[in-house]
Amino acid sequence: MSPLLALLAASLFAPSLASCSPAPDGFQQPSESELPTLQEHAPPPALSLELVASGLSEPTYVLSAPGDPDILIILEKAGRALVYREGQPQEAAFLDMRGRVAKRSEQGLLGMDFPPNFAQKPVVYVHYSREDGATRISRFAVDTEAWIAKEDSEEILLEVEQPYANHDGGQLEFGPDGFLYLGLGDGGAANDPLNAGQDLNQLLGKILRIDVSGDKGYTIPVSNPFAQQEGARGEVWAWGLRNPWRFSFDRKTGDLYIGDVGQNKWEEIDFAPASSKGGENYGWRLMEGTHEFRDEDGVARDTLVAPIHEYGHKNGHCSVVGGYVYRGSAIPALDGWYFYGDTCSGAVGVLRTENGKQVARHDLTRQIAPKGKLVQLVSFGEDAAGELYAVAISGSVYRIVAAPEAKPKAEGTTR
Repeated sequence: MSPLLALLAASLFAPSLASCSPAPDGFQQPSESELPTLQEHAPPPALSLELVASGLSEPTYVLSAPGDPDILIILEKAGRALVYREGQPQEAAFLDMRGRVAKRSEQGLLGMDFPPNFAQKPVVYVHYSREDGATRISRFAVDTEAWIAKEDSEEILLEVEQPYANHDGGQLEFGPDGFLYLGLGDGGAANDPLNAGQDLNQLLGKILRIDVSGDKGYTIPVSNPFAQQEGARGEVWAWGLRNPWRFSFDRKTGDLYIGDVGQNKWEEIDFAPASSKGGENYGWRLMEGTHEFRDEDGVARDTLVAPIHEYGHKNGHCSVVGGYVYRGSAIPALDGWYFYGDTCSGAVGVLRTENGKQVARHDLTRQIAPKGKLVQLVSFGEDAAGELYAVAISGSVYRIVAAPEAKPKAEGTTR
């Protein structure tokens, strides 16, 4: 595949994705030999998608107000964040930065999160692309009565130049430790031309961890793995990533799951246990998944952390979408299953881990797709109650719910 085609295939927002053919079989079921350990796990219950919002303009993410799952905030690529209260849109946008946000390729309004102490400090953190395409992380004060972020209160915390218009990352999430984690891709193009993934002196190709608890700016936690290392950026928590578009923490265990978009052959899901002290090197550009990508001296392969799951570019797959471990209360039998998907194919799968290893996996594509049509998945979301959502770049947001029970046929009827 040419570098240009590889670039388009890995792009989450490229117009060419609209023509990707859905995978007829979704994610293939593993053989027993593919599972690290052989244990019996009841399959997840039957699920479906319940429409929450439609007619949106390229939505990229959904989250809820802290402590209130009835207030959803939906991000649109061009720069708006819309409020839905109990399923109804609020007239005023939570945030409207259209005209100030770049939206070429994978740029745009990409991520948002609220701090754990929101009740005492009502602010919101936003990950977006400024007009020239550079990544910007900002903090805004929030009017909790009107549910509006005060645009004139913006405090810019971090800016990172982007050499290309893709692989910007986009996730922003507070960890169980109260620090803010954010994902940045390797800068774009193909083959990581800057070698950002393996360069600790660059912020690109990393997951960063910063302390934003102060009144101004941010500080680097002293417990960050490279905080005291010369020739390394102290903000770095994990490295060797190509484009960690979506990552999340299991709200019960604190384990970290990362969906890292591959180049032209392999997509991967990476993992770090809650006990991690950081510093994991997930291998890019030396490896694509568990496969050798570039032979370079100076890095011992046994120091790299392999993904817990990978899948290839067959059946229309091309761009992994990391999700969440279900910890809601509406579907108890779903507890502990991690959701993930693929943008091009619209496939949706779940897996379980034990001791950092994958022990079960199931394909949900056919049962979860609305009316048999696969959504063009771009993100998952989680509300304050732990319920999960799926976001389609084509303009819709869905809640993942238990499938309605089939009604028994009336006695004596025939077809």
